[in-house]
Amino acid sequence: MYQSIVVAYDGTGPSDAALRRGAELARVCGAQLHLLGIVISQGGLLLDPAVVPIELLQTERHYLLEALANSVRDLEQLGQTALTAVRDGDAAREIIGYVHENHCDLVVIGHGGGGILARWFEGSVGTRLLDQLPCSLLVAIDDPAAAVAAVG
Repeated sequence: MYQSIVVAYDGTGPSDAALRRGAELARVCGAQLHLLGIVISQGGLLLDPAVVPIELLQTERHYLLEALANSVRDLEQLGQTALTAVRDGDAAREIIGYVHENHCDLVVIGHGGGGILARWFEGSVGTRLLDQLPCSLLVAIDDPAAAVAAVG
């Protein structure tokens, strides 16, 4: 089935849902699990350094590295391993590039049901992935009740 699964991970609820689904599939399939964090440094307002100071991007990188380390620790406690990477740039472009470079056959992303304003700021990452990914895409829905049940 799947041999190499990449989870787009940013430490939020939707990406936690993606991680749960991706880790479960990797375990069942015996696939290599990749956690990819992206510091969004291109697109929209981010093109103007006067709007988004470099310190904010450095803070985001630090947060991502910490979230990835915590997730890897949690996975290791369950007997699972994952490769991690952090990239800078446009989310869709970086995910697609990572998939090509690492020959991944499934991408798992999270969806939290943000409103129209959030979608406008984020752009249409999901649409671009559907159009350009050379592999399957799984969209995990953020369900806080399922997260509580999985922990408890």
